Amino acid sequence: MMEMGIITKPAAWLYGEDQISRTDEVFMGWAVKILKEVGEAYEAVTHYGYHGYIKKENLLPCTLEEIRKRDAVRKTVWNRCAFADVKEEPDVRSKILCTLGRGSFVTKLHEVSNGYRKVGLANGEEGYIPDIFLEERRESDACFYEREPNLFLLRQGKKYLPEKKDFQKRLVACARAYLGTQYRWAGKSAEGIDCSGLTFMCYWMNGVMIYRDAEIKKEYPVHEISIERMEPGDLLYFPGHVALYIGDLKYIHATGNPKSAACVINSLSEKDPDYRADLASSLLKAGSIW
Repeated sequence: MMEMGIITKPAAWLYGEDQISRTDEVFMGWAVKILKEVGEAYEAVTHYGYHGYIKKENLLPCTLEEIRKRDAVRKTVWNRCAFADVKEEPDVRSKILCTLGRGSFVTKLHEVSNGYRKVGLANGEEGYIPDIFLEERRESDACFYEREPNLFLLRQGKKYLPEKKDFQKRLVACARAYLGTQYRWAGKSAEGIDCSGLTFMCYWMNGVMIYRDAEIKKEYPVHEISIERMEPGDLLYFPGHVALYIGDLKYIHATGNPKSAACVINSLSEKDPDYRADLASSLLKAGSIW
């Protein structure tokens, strides 16, 4: 049985044990560790410690050593644009090889032409993406090869954190980029996103991997704080739901509520027109990495 796998499709689903219920979305270039073979799927764990089942057709086999080397050479970059076409040539009129969503990994190659960067894709193809769309990867796959993966997840990212206020602004800006995105259970993309997918992606894009579901787990860097202490970028936890606080008693969240069914801004204050009484009355706690 294969040891590791790399996602070769623009996006793929992780499923629950029934292999029908979606639980998470993973993107091209992301790695998973294979735990066991189950029919046409593998039980797997992601580089941020999330378990699920993934169809074999979405994976390229690789070894743990290859994953370790990929981290070491630091040529992996990710697409920060909501959607980015990978072109056959560095020209706007060129053939589109595929379209990648925000967060997809590609390998940065040396050639830059006409503002386009040549990149390698996980499926073996090479193409061109506007260089301005690409960001250096801030996190790593070390969860797969560290001796104590839980301690790694708890401590990761903190040594790379910028000044607090700057980090908070970046988190809020990332959340705002998803405003208007439709709600999609288990989604993490600009095609559709759920509540914990939104908060995960905001932190992930800034180099910190938090737990992917709407709860606080001790193996991850978010810890509970009093609601009175919450600051922009902190997380708000409701029963089965999580949001990102942006200040002035307002928060951004991806909600399946039929009145919005999208990523929107709501308020905890009765004075605001975007007040959600059902959520304000059920706020359980706040969480922070600080």
